[in-house]
Amino acid sequence: MIPKMIAASIVLGLWGATAAAEDIPYVSSEGHEYRLTCTRDGYVLTSMAPVSRFTGQGAATQVARRTETLYLGRSCDSFLDVAGAGTWGWANGGFGAEFPGGLRVMFPRQELYCAPRVSYAGACRW
Repeated sequence: MIPKMIAASIVLGLWGATAAAEDIPYVSSEGHEYRLTCTRDGYVLTSMAPVSRFTGQGAATQVARRTETLYLGRSCDSFLDVAGAGTWGWANGGFGAEFPGGLRVMFPRQELYCAPRVSYAGACRW
């Protein structure tokens, strides 16, 4: 009876570890933390705190400071409201999105993961 109780405790402990691992935030190369949501259309990363980004050029440059939502689509498309549409991909060194004008939002040494595994995982390799 005791060995079954120990085995049950180990299994429950592993489930807890898996759930906790999914709650770990993704951290961009700029140090911003994001939470991941998986949808049928792709991945959605939402910043946990406001992010400041420069918009415009020259004398029209402004700072946009807001909670940021980064969309990474199944077709390797991306969208960020301050940058517009772009592309995204992953490689062994992490994943990230690139936008016209040179903005890059990169997540080094991290992997996108959804439980259960989604059919579009693995697409968009750089």
